[in-house]
Amino acid sequence: MAIKMIRIDDRLIHGQIVAAWAKTLQIKRIWVVDNGVAQDDFIKNVMKMVSPAGTDLKITGEDQIENLVSEFDNDEVNTLVLMKLPKVAKKIFDSGVALRELNVGGMGAGPGRQKLFKNISASEEEKVELENMRDSGVKVYFQVTPSEKQVLL
Repeated sequence: MAIKMIRIDDRLIHGQIVAAWAKTLQIKRIWVVDNGVAQDDFIKNVMKMVSPAGTDLKITGEDQIENLVSEFDNDEVNTLVLMKLPKVAKKIFDSGVALRELNVGGMGAGPGRQKLFKNISASEEEKVELENMRDSGVKVYFQVTPSEKQVLL
């Protein structure tokens, strides 16, 4: 199994990903799954610039989840999968990924969102999606940085 972490983080690639998670998990590939980013050449170029040196970056829309889960789950490249939304994470788990864990590391506050943990917030719909994944056997946990203790949903 090469997918080492599946993480919801609405900032996608940022300092914690580059400085902490990629090093801790010895990540050699980051896969960003986001329809908006996949269609925005400027943001894709920014993500390439901030990706850790020596790390392959794959940015796709949700339509490629099934094919790439199959490919990435069965190769030897340590992969970190990033998305902004629980509904995208659900699609990844529904596609049959072997790793049955979801790290919730960043979901910002906003209208219609309530605090779940520290500075992680969710709408009622997102909260239900997270609970449904948990109830289906996925370990859903909060852990912003590797040095923090995991806190289950």
